[in-house]
Amino acid sequence: MNAPKLIFAFIGRKPLTWAFHALTLALGVAVVTALLLLSRSLNDRFDKDLAGVDLVVGAKGSPLQLILSTVFALDTPTGNIPLRTAQTLERFPLFKVVVPVSLGDSVGGYRIVGTQPSYGQLYDARIASGAWWTRPMQVTVGAEAARQLHMHLGQVFAGAHGLATGGELHADTPYTVVGILQPTGTIIDRLVLTDTASVWRVHEQEAVKQEGLTPDEASSHREVTALMIKYRSALGAVMAPRLIQQEPGLQAAVPAIEMARLNSLLGAGTQVLQDFGWGLLALSALGFFVALVSAVSQRRRELALLRALGARPALLFGLIAGEGLMLGLLGGIVGLGLGRAAAAVAAAVSTHSGGPALAVPSFGAADLAILGGAAALSLAASVLPGLLAYRLNASLALQGA
Repeated sequence: MNAPKLIFAFIGRKPLTWAFHALTLALGVAVVTALLLLSRSLNDRFDKDLAGVDLVVGAKGSPLQLILSTVFALDTPTGNIPLRTAQTLERFPLFKVVVPVSLGDSVGGYRIVGTQPSYGQLYDARIASGAWWTRPMQVTVGAEAARQLHMHLGQVFAGAHGLATGGELHADTPYTVVGILQPTGTIIDRLVLTDTASVWRVHEQEAVKQEGLTPDEASSHREVTALMIKYRSALGAVMAPRLIQQEPGLQAAVPAIEMARLNSLLGAGTQVLQDFGWGLLALSALGFFVALVSAVSQRRRELALLRALGARPALLFGLIAGEGLMLGLLGGIVGLGLGRAAAAVAAAVSTHSGGPALAVPSFGAADLAILGGAAALSLAASVLPGLLAYRLNASLALQGA
């Protein structure tokens, strides 16, 4: 007896019924798959963007806002800190690396960041063409920003005030593109990097023109937005945040703590969706169970004939279990495809809407585990119906036919 042909014949009798149950399972698998992929993508992206930064120092305000604006370019800054304060912290013996970050302008929705070339070292950024800037008003552009803005070496452009599109252009202080970076898969891909002095020059000229200040008066109020810091030793983690918090106007935000807080904020909504996905999986398992019990009841005569023709009880059990397993694998495969497609769309929307640029992980062990779970769930739902077929009394079934 050809068991696979018998299984296909059983399924073919009620294709719409089995398609419905397989689709229910597929939807549950899709929800769980998409959420797991997006969660992994987001965590991977945050880990890369943190680049080992131990501490971020900025103006008083929300520490999470400080991390999001400085490290991830996802929020507005909490304010600025005086240049003298930043220079003092750069000499702090517990700090190994101190990278200043100055925000305020953008081009085409991509942020212009005033900083030092050491910013690129945080992300192991390498030049694709051109070079790093060597003087103010030169820029080195991240790979994605260059691609989306169609920038090329030698191009001259004006930055716009603010961190979103539509701000007033600083037409009197244009930038020149001198370098384009290779893709890194980190936040630097979406940035336009320049010297900190460029940011000062742009805004000092604006202050002279609009507020009537002299150049010396404007330059006396120089500031930076924040400092990204790596400790020299573990002692820095113990002492530095507490000391900085005592300074008026300053706050110290620990990325690891704030990211844990962000995960807790996002986790509530994600958990609801995950519960919905698991609920669909449980519902699909119940549907398989009810449908297979009903199928065994309706197939009593066919199963009894198989027994009369010499089929062993184990074969009858295998037919029912195989039917459930086959439908479970089908639903699992379709669900994985739907989940991956949904995750890819969500990642693209996040990237194009100014959110974190997410890369959906490639097919791997997690996908196999999900597929195996779907198959195991459907197989478990078929055990009791399979036992009913196994224990079928062929004589009574044929007499009652």
